[in-house]
Amino acid sequence: MNYSDPSIVASTAAPFLSLDGVRKTYPGVVALDGFSIEVRPGEVIGLVGENGAGKSTLMKILGGVTRPDTGTITVDGVAHDSLTVEASIGSGIAFVHQELNLFENLDVAANIFFGREPLRAGPFRLVDRARLRALAAPLLKRVGANFSADTPVSALSLAQQQMVEIAKA
Repeated sequence: MNYSDPSIVASTAAPFLSLDGVRKTYPGVVALDGFSIEVRPGEVIGLVGENGAGKSTLMKILGGVTRPDTGTITVDGVAHDSLTVEASIGSGIAFVHQELNLFENLDVAANIFFGREPLRAGPFRLVDRARLRALAAPLLKRVGANFSADTPVSALSLAQQQMVEIAKA
């Protein structure tokens, strides 16, 4: 991988996403206490911590599933008290979970676009396989994949399957 490629190296631009003083409590438990972070375009963040550290709560807040008690979430310069699921997805926030969520009986392209496949015109609205592969190819290139969009997921190594999950996100 060429780390001098500007699409890979984190920029010094304004943060795409920032959380400031985010707090979330549940009865008898403080899940997050004043959490703050800035994420700039091109950055990839790994979230690591012990059980009970608040990782899942943070992801639920960023994904719009859970509302924080206090704090501000700023996406592309717009401040929010909380996000909705739609706002989170629409602003480009995506997650790659530890557990893979792929269909091994389908190829890579079908997994990347599962549920949002491009359809051909006509009365049957069939999946446009050529367009599906064409849309998947640049995503696979971007993550550095050495396999094609036609490859069955069952033929991929675990590391390659993780690349499919990243391309899907």
